[in-house]
Formats: sequence, structure tokens, C-alpha cells
Amino acid sequence: MSRFSLLSVCALLLAVYASVTFAQTGAKRRPTLSQDTVATATASTTSMERQNSWSFLSLGACGVDEFIKQHPTYDGRGTIVAVLDDGVDPGIEGLLKTSEGKRKIIDVQDFSGTGDLTYQPAERKGDQLFLGGTHVLSGLDKLAIHPVDGKYYYAVLEESHFKNGLGDLNFNGGKSDSFGVIVFEDAPDHYAAVVDGDADGDVSNESIISTYKEKGDLFRLRAAATSTHHDERFLSGAVNIFPSEHRINLYFADGGHGTHVAGIAGGCNIDGQVGFNGVAPGAEMVALKFADNTIGGLTVTNSMKRAYEYVVKLAQESGKPVIANMSFGVGSELEGQSVMDQWLDSLLEAHPEVTVCIAAGNEGPGLSNIGLPGTARSVITSGAGLPNETGRDLYGVAMSKTIVWDFSSRGGELAKPDIVSPGTAISTVPDYVGGDRYNGTSMASPYTTGCCAVLVSAMKQAFPGYVPNSAQIKRALQLSATHIENMTILDEGAGLTNVPKAFELLSKWQQSGGAPGKYAIRVNVPNAVGSGTAAYYRSGLYPKHGERTEFTITPLDEKKDGTRASRLGFNAFDLVSTAKWLEPVQSSIYKRGDGALEASIRYDESMLNTPGLYAAKILGYRKGVARTTPEFELWNTVVIPNELTPENNFTCEVKNIPVHVGYLRREFFRIPPGTKAVEVSLAVGEGQSSADAILVDNDGKTFGRLHVQPKESGEEKTRWITGDELGAGVWEIVVKRGLGSDDETLSNATLSVKAFPFDVEPLELTASPEHGFEGQFMMTNQSTAVVPVGSVTATVDGYERYIDTVIAVSDSFTMPFTAGENDHAANFDVSLDRADYNLFTDISLQILRPDSSAVHNGAFDWRDASARVLFSAHDTTHYVLKFRGGLADSDKPHSFTLHIHETREFDPMDKDSKAYVATTVKRLYPGQTERFSFERTKTLPALPQGYHYNGTISCGLDDGKMEIPIEFSR
Repeated sequence: MSRFSLLSVCALLLAVYASVTFAQTGAKRRPTLSQDTVATATASTTSMERQNSWSFLSLGACGVDEFIKQHPTYDGRGTIVAVLDDGVDPGIEGLLKTSEGKRKIIDVQDFSGTGDLTYQPAERKGDQLFLGGTHVLSGLDKLAIHPVDGKYYYAVLEESHFKNGLGDLNFNGGKSDSFGVIVFEDAPDHYAAVVDGDADGDVSNESIISTYKEKGDLFRLRAAATSTHHDERFLSGAVNIFPSEHRINLYFADGGHGTHVAGIAGGCNIDGQVGFNGVAPGAEMVALKFADNTIGGLTVTNSMKRAYEYVVKLAQESGKPVIANMSFGVGSELEGQSVMDQWLDSLLEAHPEVTVCIAAGNEGPGLSNIGLPGTARSVITSGAGLPNETGRDLYGVAMSKTIVWDFSSRGGELAKPDIVSPGTAISTVPDYVGGDRYNGTSMASPYTTGCCAVLVSAMKQAFPGYVPNSAQIKRALQLSATHIENMTILDEGAGLTNVPKAFELLSKWQQSGGAPGKYAIRVNVPNAVGSGTAAYYRSGLYPKHGERTEFTITPLDEKKDGTRASRLGFNAFDLVSTAKWLEPVQSSIYKRGDGALEASIRYDESMLNTPGLYAAKILGYRKGVARTTPEFELWNTVVIPNELTPENNFTCEVKNIPVHVGYLRREFFRIPPGTKAVEVSLAVGEGQSSADAILVDNDGKTFGRLHVQPKESGEEKTRWITGDELGAGVWEIVVKRGLGSDDETLSNATLSVKAFPFDVEPLELTASPEHGFEGQFMMTNQSTAVVPVGSVTATVDGYERYIDTVIAVSDSFTMPFTAGENDHAANFDVSLDRADYNLFTDISLQILRPDSSAVHNGAFDWRDASARVLFSAHDTTHYVLKFRGGLADSDKPHSFTLHIHETREFDPMDKDSKAYVATTVKRLYPGQTERFSFERTKTLPALPQGYHYNGTISCGLDDGKMEIPIEFSR
């Protein structure tokens, strides 16, 4: 969920493939008013004006508009929304005032260290300031700077530090400006600062500001009046001063993600448009920056942990309910078992008054890919929907109902997502950002956050003395949610958020004291290491012939005070299935005293014959009470794959697949051992609609797509999967329809999958500088069909090495390298073991030049990542490969191993540096073995110590190509 990169995330912004463009777009934004001059007219805005229908950020989809229209003060007031992201611009219209006219953003903090500066003693001489005898700033006479102790301090923010991020912070066309900062004690034990926001070396036109939460003081990074680059954009910022550390932090949003997220959660009069609001316009906000945009908007060690600790501190000190949003995440390899997952669960167990909402990730529509730390049990994890009115007005697509976005991550090994909220919106963005329409679960999570703020605000006003409980808020959202048509529990979780109904449930529980309990669900998951919160059988193998799936249900909110009532407390539950193929062995379960409940589940194999997806729940109702509210849910998923076997010539064709907007058809295919290539074809008939096929591997990761646009005679598109892209296990292929048409009529598509199992046996293939490339290999056709292999070629593509490096006491690793004489490019595939990956909240992978500018500035979305650099002719640059991980908790033992596969490529146009031989074999018959011999007389380039050659065997398959990597012996 990179970045839930934001989710890379995270950040989690996504350009969706379709005939409609879903990129960030929009006209240049107007300059915004400063914090201290904005009018407070919002305080007198009527509830009707505030609740005008703005489909660009649809409040109607979840009933928020009508709810606040009926209860104008239930708009989040009295709550604080904490936005954990890459920064929030505190000077943007829509984030200046609450619906009551109060300051919207009450505090900003930077845990990423991006804006940290150490200030040093400086000397004032008249109008000027000197550091170590060097003149650094002028214009002091026009400012009322009067240090009580006569001491001045100086720090400088170098624009060059942001060369791999925003770069030009003041929009004057350059990227090498220096922003001087004066720090001084303006009253006993109180410090103030002046920031040279236009970097002209003169502070006479700047303001004296204090730590932000005191008065909301802001500075602006902007082009100087004398600049030849006349750009009116600016970047709002604030300061936090830490005198005991001689440190000042310049807080600003050098990315647009967090500001957009904040507007969705609680913006008020976005872009100056009266009534265009986020979900909770009455809520106050704190903006907590934990992501570093100089490395792609990624977390750093402890930044996520420190941000959450600040949230808890804020709740304790303010006395107000705090709802935290984190639109961020990375792919989870061991779902629910990462250090941050477990740490978050422990934190929320200790502080149930704090509610945390997290984006599910943008790795859909394949199954089982919820992003970390949305995989934590106690958080509210949001998938992304598209309301029909938003689709209509933002994309010009006529839709009759809300759908779940394809990109939204799905459940499987975990009972996630918890809920779906709108994942598309126009919202606030910094002044320098052009587009303000974003899609992603990054947008859905702040919507859910705003809903939680509205609910808590309503409950505190309706029931004085109400104490928020995050587990009850989450359960109320789930039990009141609206089912989204054609979606399974893995797609939608409980369904679409419904605020009025959630409020009804919370009110009922508050009045009766009958809120559901909180439970931890565990079950062994065959497809993962350890256990998960849902039973997920992907391989087609599931408990049969009397075997069972065993769930453990542990109550988490029972009193354990040592009393007799606590020791002997009795709990009993009825178990009810939502599907006929799914049966609880016990109709009721119970426990006496401490401990957990056990539930045995069996599957009716007579009803699981047809290939496809089977997903349903066992509901646990408290015994002796009307079955209106289940206490817990046990998720079960069984996948029955299509088999590719000799009996069907390793070919499967699925016809008459229904295709229409908002419907996903999942087909699963087991890839036979020995498969060296797979051909996937998608076709639609004459006069039918367009269709898409999304290819998902055994781990739930999308690795390919097909799009077919019909013509009068119909059309078919084919994609070959071979080489490194070819993975084993059970593939999922999702057939769907894009949003590029108003036509919602049902169409049909045909999906065909064909596997080519070959046995390839190298026979002493060698490559050396002295003897070139020589040897032979055998290829056997294991299928039952004649395979037209066409020409067979073999090449020496370059050379490679494997490095395993143990990192014991650090969160980073660097490896210098240069280009070899015959090198065209260098590739680095870097990976971690699953358990090691679980130590991190994020990981960056860069290739840097000597000046630290990035050739490659990427991230790990899962436990592996790749970086590539193309060399120029006679390239002598000294590059550095840099790995930097954001450890979730640096206090935990964190020794880990980096696996690096380094590959150097020869110039593909230089035939003399590549060995190349071609042999033509028209076809291979079933069971036929063909021997291929290769001999090359030209020499190959000599290799550095520790490397060996690599290459590729390729053969044609009709209109496709099969590629088999070669690892040469030496």
C-alpha cells in the first residue's frame, strides 16, 4: 500500500488506466490569503450554505450532507483530526478556519527531520548579521528585533537539500537558493524567528514569527521582487523552536498529498467556495509531517512511531477526542505481523479513546494485498469507492450507482478492508500545485476520518459525558454500512460508510450499554507464514473429507480484575453462516472465565466444484439476545482455479464473461510446473463494449493488463508472459470494464489462457573471454500439442553478481559503482526476507551522482525493488546505490540481510560484445526433445572479479516469444 507510497504512498496517488484520464489535473490556483488576514465570515455561514451539494467531494454518498443539515453543529466541532502525511500547507483557503470561525490547523510538527536546522551564535553589526565574520543577512533595522539577552542566532535552509524533491522551493527558476533564519529570545524563555522567505539576503520585508501553535504565525517561500522569474506561487510554512537543542524546524508541505488529504477530512470553504467543505468542517486539525519528500515521500526511522506518540499526547493534553488519519502504506508481506502493525495494536489497546484511520492501499483489484500498516487489527482500514455523482461530474461518465475503484486493495488473508469510502475528490492543495483532483485509498481514508469526527462530535453533543471508544466507532461503521452491488466482502469489507445509521447504532449502544465486544480473530492461513484474521485458501486445496478450519476468538475488552465474576464469567454465542457452502460445526460456542473461544468450520465440497471465488462469513451472535448485531465475524475464502493440464492441452477458455461497469469477474488459473511461457488472450464480440483483463500473480500483485476495444468484426488482444515475469502458483485474472463509456449495458467477453510447459536442460553452456560462448542445451515439449517454436536464439547479454550483506546496527547501506568499459546499463534488484521487511515502515532505493542528485529515486512497495541507470558514452561518474529503511522501532533488534542482484548490460546495438547464434526449428511435437548447439569464435569482454556472464535463450511462439534466462558456468 507504496505508498499506502501512501499507501508510495504512499504516497497513494494513482493514475488510473482507462479511456478517461484520471491524472492530477486542474488550472493554476489563485494566491491564497495569509492566516492573519483571512476573513472570518465562515462563522456566520448558515448550515444550508455549508451543505450545498458539491459532488466533487461527495458528502451525499455517505449521508454526511443530510446528517449535518439536520444537525448543523454535528460537523466535527469539539474534535481534533491529526493528519500524518508529507506535510499540510497551513496557509491555504479551506484550511484556515473551522465552521465556527476558529483557527483550523492548531499545530504542526515535523517528525521526518526534513526542515530541521541547527542554529549557531551570530553577531549583529548595525543593520547586518554576521556568522563567523561572514555577512549573512541584512535589513535588521526595519524589524523590531530586540533579544532580551542581546544574542542572535543564525541557521540556513539550503534549497539544494531538496534537489530530489520539489527542488525550487520559492519558484524563481533556480534550485540553489539559501533561506537564512534568525533566531532570538524576544522575552524570557520565549524565542522567535525571522525567515528570509524570498532568499534575497534581506529580511526587512519579512515578519517576526513564533512557534506555530502559539498564534498560527506563517512565513512564505516565494520569488524575490527583484527576480527575473516572475512567478506568483508561494509555499506557506511555520516554525517550531527547540532552544534546549539549538534547533529550529521549518515546517512546510513540499508535496501536495497531505494538504489534499486534510481538505477531504475537514476542509471548510475549499478554494474560497462557500459551502464547499470536507467531511468535518468543524473539526480542528494538527498536521504531523512524517514523510521525507527528498526521498520520494517516504518515512524515516521512528518517524511514524513518533507521530503516533504525539497523537496520544495531544489527546491527553487537549482533553479532546483525536482521530488520526494516515493515507500511507506499503505492501505487506506477512499481513498483520509487522513491527508497526503490532506496535499500533498495542498503542490503541492502551488508548481506546484515539481512533486511527489508514488507507488500504492501491494494489487492487487482485486479492490479499492490503498495505502495511492498514493491516493492523485495531485501525479502521478504508477501501476506495467512486460515487455515481462524482463519476458523472468529474469524469463525465453516466453511472447509476457507486462502485469500488479497481485499484483499491482487497482482503484475503486478513478480514480487511473494514469499510469503503469515496476515494476521489477535488480538495485543497498547496498554491504551487496545479491539479487538485486525486484518486486513491489515500482519499478514502480521510473521508472515513471525517466521518469518525462527525460521529464523535455528534455523540458528545447528544450525550454529555460520552467517552469515545475507537473499537465501538469502527464496529458502528461496519454494522451500518451499505452493501455495494456486485462486490464481495474482500472488495468492500462491510460496505460503504453510512454516517446517519452509524450514529443511530452508537446512540442505541450509549443508551442501552449494549455495545458489541472487541475480539481478536486468528486462524492458520495456508498461503502465508503464521496466521491471519481470515481463512484464505488460494491454491484450490482446502479442508475436505471431515477436515476443518479452526478459528480462535479472543475477547479483548473483558474485565480481568481477579474477582470471582471475572474468573467464572460465562459467554455464549450462536454461529450463523451467510452462504450454503460454509457451515459451522457447532451451532453455538461458549467459554467460562478467561481464555478464548474456538469455532470449527467446514466447507461443503459438493458446492465448490465450479472454478471461481467463494467468500462468505460466519456471524457470531450473543446467545439469548435478538440476532440484530453480530459480535464478531469469521471470514472464509476458497479459490477454485481453472486447471491447465495435458488433458486440455494446457489451455483453458472461459466464454460469456459478463462485462459491465462496477462488476469484476475473477478467474483463477494454476500455472503448471515447468511452464516457460503463458499466452493470455481477451476478446469481445462484434458490437460489444470494451473490456480489460488485469493479471495478478500468486501474491496478489498486478503484473500485466490487457485492453480490448471492439471493432465491427470484434477484436482480440494477446499478451505473452515469459522470463522473469513468469511466476508460479495460482494466477488471478480480473475481467472488467473501464469507465470510458456511458453505456452500462451488459456485454460479454472471452478469456483464454494457454501454458507452454517445457523442460530446458543446459549442457555445459559456458562463456569466457578466451573462448567466447559455446555449449548446448536440450528442450523438451511436455505439452500434448505441437508447438511452433520458430527460430531459437541465444545471447550473452551482460554479466552479473549476487551480494548478501548483513546490516547490524544501521538503517542504511551504500554501495559505490562505476561503469565498465563495455557497459550500457546497470540494474540492481534488491530484496529483503519477509521477516526483515516487517521491520520497516518504508524503504527508499536511490542511485545518486556525486552531488547527491538522483538518477533513480524510488521505493520498495513490497519486499523488493529495482533501480536502473543508463550510462553515457565513456561514463566516468562515480555513482552510489543507496538503501535507506524507515525502521518502525529503532529500539527493536534490527539486524537484517540485503540481497542484491547486480546486472550489467552490454550495448544491445553492439553485436561484437554479444554472442548470438540462431537455429530454426519449425515445431516441437509432444514429448519431442531437440538438442541445440552454440559456438562462438569471437572473444567476450573480460569481467571484473566476482562477476559471471548472463544471457537469454529465446524462441518464437507464433506471434509471441519465450525467454529463458541463462546462468553460465565458468
